[in-house]
Amino acid sequence: YTWDDAGYKFLTETQHKATHHEDKAKLAWLQQFLRGEPLVEIDRELIVSIGAKKLQESSPATANRYLALIRSILRKAMNDWEWIDRAPFVRLYKEAKRRVRWITPEQAEKLLSELPEHQRDVVLFALSTGLRQSNVLRLEWSQVDLSRGVAWIHPDQAKARKAIHVPLNSQAVAVLERQAGKHPERVF
Repeated sequence: YTWDDAGYKFLTETQHKATHHEDKAKLAWLQQFLRGEPLVEIDRELIVSIGAKKLQESSPATANRYLALIRSILRKAMNDWEWIDRAPFVRLYKEAKRRVRWITPEQAEKLLSELPEHQRDVVLFALSTGLRQSNVLRLEWSQVDLSRGVAWIHPDQAKARKAIHVPLNSQAVAVLERQAGKHPERVF
């Protein structure tokens, strides 16, 4: 079996993943190194060299996502499909500790003053709720209860695939009240 066989089978079996399209893009990049390569000949040295190439053009975190995909496919080839007897160990790069950051009220005011008027309510709502852009832009009126001052994101709409309860502060409620009646289904 070759890398191409494994990549195709992996994509076929993981179509349900939220990151399926990202896996396809990663596999396309990996093809330059692994196209036609027999699985039994993919060793630690080859994987390390691929990781080093990716690290030259990206952050350690991004390189790790590519290495983790290689590891995942090789483990499936070993454990699930029984195509190989052993998978090489894949060492990931150290990643920087994540920082929690936010903008100051002054920075938020400056941002809002620089935006075109048609974007201000969207950004103000995002700042008020902490929601991701996709959640704000796809928010439907059926997910909002103004009388209780809450909104919610369904699990299939959330990055972590868990429902998100969103308390609405006075700024968020004011934005929603301005948007009421503009669009029949979506808020923005």
